[in-house]
Amino acid sequence: MKKICLLVCLMCVTLAGWSQNLLLGQEEPEDEIAVVGYFCKNDTMTYTRTTSKYKIMNEDTTMTNFLQEEFMIVVTDSTSKGYKMKLIPLSVNYNNADADEDKFMIETLNKAIGKIVCEFSTDELGQVQRIDNWRVIRDEVKIGIKLMCDSLYATQPGMDSIMPRKQLESILQLQFSSEEGVRESYEELDELFGLHGSTFDTGDKEMDTEVGGYPTHIVSRTGLTPIEDEENDFDGDYGIATQSTTTMPVEDMMEISFGALSLLLSNMVNDSLDVVRDQVLDSLKTAMPQGVEIKENTYFGYFVNGWPKEYYYEKIIDLVTSKNCESTSIEWTSRNWNIYFRNEDSTEAKGI
Repeated sequence: MKKICLLVCLMCVTLAGWSQNLLLGQEEPEDEIAVVGYFCKNDTMTYTRTTSKYKIMNEDTTMTNFLQEEFMIVVTDSTSKGYKMKLIPLSVNYNNADADEDKFMIETLNKAIGKIVCEFSTDELGQVQRIDNWRVIRDEVKIGIKLMCDSLYATQPGMDSIMPRKQLESILQLQFSSEEGVRESYEELDELFGLHGSTFDTGDKEMDTEVGGYPTHIVSRTGLTPIEDEENDFDGDYGIATQSTTTMPVEDMMEISFGALSLLLSNMVNDSLDVVRDQVLDSLKTAMPQGVEIKENTYFGYFVNGWPKEYYYEKIIDLVTSKNCESTSIEWTSRNWNIYFRNEDSTEAKGI
């Protein structure tokens, strides 16, 4: 547990370092950086994705949820109109300090659907356009959810009193009933390819705006990254770092936090839940009359050819006496690329 907490702390420090190192290592392009993927057929990248939730209280960090997945991205076809790719899961490691039932459900579901391959297509810039085999994924997940519920309700006799089995199955399957829902379940695709096709001004930017109707202060930095590893970094690698702070009224934050739980337990007597919500709300309104600060840090790193290099996201809800945090990181672990060059008369990258 201490090693995991240390890893989280190191990731936070690393994010700050990324932001500081941007623009320092190399000569900058004139005005902007375009996120474009120059991929070749049979290019392969392996990544490790880590998500965690943790609490900070009195300088003590407690991990409450930890999930680590390893997966491979393979380019199966490259055309003038875009790329065909596969996301191939390799392994998963899950731990939840708060609920053994969650770990049981994840492990059971992973045994049933953990080897499903996601086939997807991008445009010529590398932006994901569609999940090609979403119906196959939907059907496989439906079978996996049924098997998971078989095991869960067989080993937890009291589950029916908490939620009828059909209701739970319906809620879980609803996510995968459409291509949009299937795509939303593959968050790593947006984390890796979500900025492809976009162009960003280089340098530092600072602005005040609104996010979801709440005042938000945003600081961003875009630029080339220094070569720290001669074997793995390239001249022209680049990154985009963003830090935002949103101030939300305490009442609204509580509505979001308890709203989903109230909906889930709509068929149960939830007077006790309302009592808890009111008590917490009164306490927070006294401690935080100006509202709750929600801080989000995001970093996207890319190799010079547009392959995603690393991704980091951190969200911190500051509740004065404690902080609720969640983070997601993706790091590349291996790669197998073709050789690239550019024609003088064309910006198209080709493999040789």
